[in-house]
Amino acid sequence: MKIVSLRILLVLSLLLGFGTAGSVSAETLPSVNVTIEQWTGNNFTFLALPEGAQSDGYEIFTEEQVNQGLNGDRSVRISYAGHVGKEVTVTDVVPFGVGDSQQEYMIHMTVNDTGEKLVGRSMRKQLGGLVLTADLDKARQQFLGKTVYPKFRELSAVYVPGTTPRAVATKIGSPVAVVDVYTGYQSQEPISLVVLVNGEKAIVPIAYSWTNFPVSSWTQTAPWQNALFIEDPRISLGGSQELWNQIETGIVEEGMTKGQVHLSWGKPFSTEANDSVWTYGTKKLSFDGDVLHSIETISTSK
Repeated sequence: MKIVSLRILLVLSLLLGFGTAGSVSAETLPSVNVTIEQWTGNNFTFLALPEGAQSDGYEIFTEEQVNQGLNGDRSVRISYAGHVGKEVTVTDVVPFGVGDSQQEYMIHMTVNDTGEKLVGRSMRKQLGGLVLTADLDKARQQFLGKTVYPKFRELSAVYVPGTTPRAVATKIGSPVAVVDVYTGYQSQEPISLVVLVNGEKAIVPIAYSWTNFPVSSWTQTAPWQNALFIEDPRISLGGSQELWNQIETGIVEEGMTKGQVHLSWGKPFSTEANDSVWTYGTKKLSFDGDVLHSIETISTSK
């Protein structure tokens, strides 16, 4: 079994967010994580919605109709066509109790170009359908026109209305050019990097900061680092071709680091014992520090 140098393993772990800091380059802009309590004065942009959800509009309401909306009247949601891509400024964040000493928030906002007054109610301290405008601007500044290295084996092709969504095959850590950056569909990954894969346009969905995520899920590294490298990992990290072939084909072996396992098999279904045991379906992986030392098949019989 090939032994990768300690330095390479450490760098790989850091890049994947398993160390104390993430990879930083001269082109990386600082992401500002804005808690929901700090939203007042910040600008947000309405996301696109999947084609099947556009007729429902956004679960946000005008000030005059907010009570109807919060009582379940879906007909008073603000329209998709009238708001997609528009920018709002949050004017007030009002907490209210939801039991067990927990709080949620009423988010008051004004549409910048029309002055329309809107209100949304958070759930789990998140408000769907919005991305922090500063995150969208920074993502464009950092990634547009650059080469990135996604951590996926396939990406979604850019959707063309009236066609069936499909996947575009790629290799983990292979170079792709970012040709556009726009709003995505999901609040957890609200920004879409449009990349060229063998001449075909595909999407790398990212979040630029932890804004609009529960604080409990924040880490020290920017969330976009879960989706891509900003340097060619085969050069910056080194490692044998055999190692990269194993990662590309989804092979996990004893001696791999957590970072390498994560690249090969993705995020574990569950973790335990202070992150020293990872479970993937019927496979239980046990680590000694950062290094995988055993793989056990879990019996599914009762």
